Amino acid sequence: SFARSVFFFTLDFFSFDSPFMSFLTKASEYMLVGLLCLLFSLPVITAGAAITAGYYVGMKLLRDEDAGFFKSFIKGFKENFKQSTVIWIIELLVGCFLSYDWYLIYKNGFENYNRIFVILLAVVTVFLAMAFLAVFALVARFKMSTKEAIKGAIAYTYINVPRMLFVLVLTVFPTIASLKYPNWLMAIWPVGTAAALYIISYNYLKSFKKLELRVTTETEEAQDIVETNDEEEE
Repeated sequence: SFARSVFFFTLDFFSFDSPFMSFLTKASEYMLVGLLCLLFSLPVITAGAAITAGYYVGMKLLRDEDAGFFKSFIKGFKENFKQSTVIWIIELLVGCFLSYDWYLIYKNGFENYNRIFVILLAVVTVFLAMAFLAVFALVARFKMSTKEAIKGAIAYTYINVPRMLFVLVLTVFPTIASLKYPNWLMAIWPVGTAAALYIISYNYLKSFKKLELRVTTETEEAQDIVETNDEEEE
């Protein structure tokens, strides 16, 4: 009967292994990861490590490698704390310098500054903001020195400007939307942050796979050349 069909459909729809329940589980995990990022960023000095841990878990969830999002977050936070904090302090110093420049321009009036200078400053500010985000994703995904991470983030951002511009917009959107509509804060921020983290993690993971494939191919080609040279010497 129709009622029986609806009953069994409902049971299947809400079963633990159904696509719908899997979606809800994944969405709730991303929301909680976003909340962890916020809580671990409250001391300010720990924000860099918190962002890195967020990316670390976000990419793991997409690869279905997580052994519990909370445990993975703590692991990513601890393992990358020192390096991410050093990078974060550098970013804060650069950010303070740029903020002071913008403060002077705003205080003295835009018309009192050369238009080209203001445009260049805007381009540099946006580019560095994108690179500041990319560096934490690189630290979360790869083992590299701080110098390599910073250089890699600048190069990655330069190569992927549209992608990183998209990441930057997604990163700030939940906060801006929450401030604009404070009555909807409890709905906008968690949902917006979860969606942003998922899309951002997917973007990073997709581009990193191409990078990893390129590195693997170059490594294999280098090994083939070495083996060929060894054979010729013999």
